[in-house]
Amino acid sequence: MTAPKKEHQEKIAEFRNSMADAIERARYFDETTVLTSRGKRVAVLVGMDFYERALAALGEQRVLVTPAES
Repeated sequence: MTAPKKEHQEKIAEFRNSMADAIERARYFDETTVLTSRGKRVAVLVGMDFYERALAALGEQRVLVTPAES
């Protein structure tokens, strides 16, 4: 069994000011940051390794969207 993962929680308004820190935690320390809006958990920032493992576990593939398709 693996050790529990650290999870940070930030309001979206505060996340805008500390985005670099959250990206560093995800990239180098495999820690997630859950974003909240009005007390509701609405999104999560995870490291790329975790994201790719999750896609593989779900049997899903990612499709890269170009700016023109957004």
